[in-house]
Formats: sequence, C-alpha cells, structure tokens
Amino acid sequence: MIRLPDLAVSAGFALAWLGGAILFPHALEPGRAEQNGIVLNLLVDRGEGSIANDWYTATPVVRVIRLGDRLRLEQHDSGLQIISRPLAVFPGECYAFNAHGIDLVGTTHFIITDEEIRRAISQVSATPSSLDAEWRTTFNTTGFRRISVALIGQGENVLEVDQFAIERLGTRPPCP
Repeated sequence: MIRLPDLAVSAGFALAWLGGAILFPHALEPGRAEQNGIVLNLLVDRGEGSIANDWYTATPVVRVIRLGDRLRLEQHDSGLQIISRPLAVFPGECYAFNAHGIDLVGTTHFIITDEEIRRAISQVSATPSSLDAEWRTTFNTTGFRRISVALIGQGENVLEVDQFAIERLGTRPPCP
C-alpha cells in the first residue's frame, strides 16, 4: 500500500530531477559577472588572497615577472608560454579578444582556442615595438561553450602586458 506522503515525496523528487535535466545546459553558460565579457587578471600559477589566478605557465622555461600593473614574459626559445583558465562563452555569438601592452623582443601570437587547446579559433600577433600597442581579434564561438587563450612566443621573446579581455559583442556571425 502506497501512502500519500510517500507518493508526494516521490513526485517532488521526480519533478526536481526533471527540472535539473531541463536546466542543466544553462549551467554551462557564463554567469552574470561574465555575461558581457571577461577581464582576465595578471596572476600566473598562484592567486593573491581570495583572488584566483587566470593564467598558468605552459613551460618551465618561460620567466614570468610581475612589474606593478604589468606582466612581463621572457622566453629564449619558441613555444607556448602561458595559457588561460577555460572561459565560459555563449555558443554561436561573436566575441573580441583585446590585449594591451608592448612587445619588446620577438613576435608573440595570442591564440584563441577551444578549452582543451586543440583547435585554434582566432589569433592576433604582436611584433616588436618601442610603443604600447593594442591587439584585437574577433571570433565566432559556434560549437564552443568554453575557450582558452594561449600565448606563443616565436624565438627569443619579451612581452609586457597590462590588460587581457574577452568582450561579448552580442551579435551573431559573421563577426565584424
């Protein structure tokens, strides 16, 4: 004999499970803080108090130095330097990657990839200059819910950066 309270509890669990299954895909979307984009901090490999780092070194040969509000990357060989944490994005929308700083020696490639860093989505390159510069590339997130940013140095390389940001453009492809 099934009691009425047991039936009500079972129905409640079934409704909660069904609601979770229906809403689960939204759990992968960016939160309110990331709805219009993401400003990445300059912390590499370790946080600062309650602030978690957004970057990880990709090789032991890259030298990462914090210079006040700038991040300096020095590397004597070509290769991957640092990678960002996976970043939540809305699939099928246009975004822009923006960075600001100065490339002192060598060429640096800022590559937007899937979260596993297997497929390049877009890239912009920085070449040596004696002046600060802004680097920007737009890209489409079709098929992706998470992306990462990878910095790759070419040859001997010295780069100083004071800003990394992913900006949600709010448009559908083709991206401007």
